[in-house]
Amino acid sequence: MKRLRAITTAAACALALVVAVPGSASAETQGNFYYLYTQADGTEKQANREELETQKCYNLPEMENSNDTKPAHSPDNKTEGTAYLYELIDCRGAKSVLKKDAKGGVNLKFRSAYFPQQKV
Repeated sequence: MKRLRAITTAAACALALVVAVPGSASAETQGNFYYLYTQADGTEKQANREELETQKCYNLPEMENSNDTKPAHSPDNKTEGTAYLYELIDCRGAKSVLKKDAKGGVNLKFRSAYFPQQKV
């Protein structure tokens, strides 16, 4: 009887752990994220990313091939969440925080972005 009770208790504890530990579910942040970048020929362009997955680091496509290119600047966060902007690719280096519906100026330079899970 003691053995059955011990097994039952162990199974209940294991189930409680599985239920209590949240999964790493990802979702999309709705809206658009805009920024400016300079092409190799010196032409400035605007880029737009939409419906970005949360909890994922995004290297800006224009920055992926080389750290020699100028970083993006002047972000405009029209998403529903906060954006973390990093000076280097792979979300490394100095981090800047841009709240939803906020804009950053020409001095806010970045090469990658991360959108954390939104709190409901």
